[in-house]
Amino acid sequence: MQKQNTLFGQIGGCLQTALFSLIFILVGVGLSWWGWTILQNARSSASWPSVQGQITDALLDYSTDADGGDSYSPQVTYTYAVDGRSYESQTIKFGENSYGSKRQAQAILDRYPNGQRIAVFYDPTQPDRAVLEPGVSGGSYIVLAIGVLFVGLSLLWIVFVGVRAVRHSEI
Repeated sequence: MQKQNTLFGQIGGCLQTALFSLIFILVGVGLSWWGWTILQNARSSASWPSVQGQITDALLDYSTDADGGDSYSPQVTYTYAVDGRSYESQTIKFGENSYGSKRQAQAILDRYPNGQRIAVFYDPTQPDRAVLEPGVSGGSYIVLAIGVLFVGLSLLWIVFVGVRAVRHSEI
């Protein structure tokens, strides 16, 4: 009877590990896909055409997370027109939306005072997608890196648990 309980305990532990790992892998794949999309948008935006636009609103958004960490987000709204049709957007650059430093977020916000005329770079296939600072930045890689880290750590965990189970069964 003891041997049977040990077997069920091992199977249950393996199933829990597999389920836990699968969830982390799925989250990692989802984050990787989202991060890859951000990176591709950033890359393609480097070759987008530009039009003149105007800043219609600019403010600094502040929030605190559950652990008391501060987050500052420059919120810039701008309008522009492509082929006689008006659009509104809020994307400054792909991949960087909030900062832990008020000074850093304020420096970005200071570049876009309310009412200023600015160059707006838009996707020629989807003119409603636009950005003020085209191209890839360090922040363009963050979500992709987190997703890859989730998947990699999950796979390492599976290998670790598998090797441990094999060693334990040999004893």
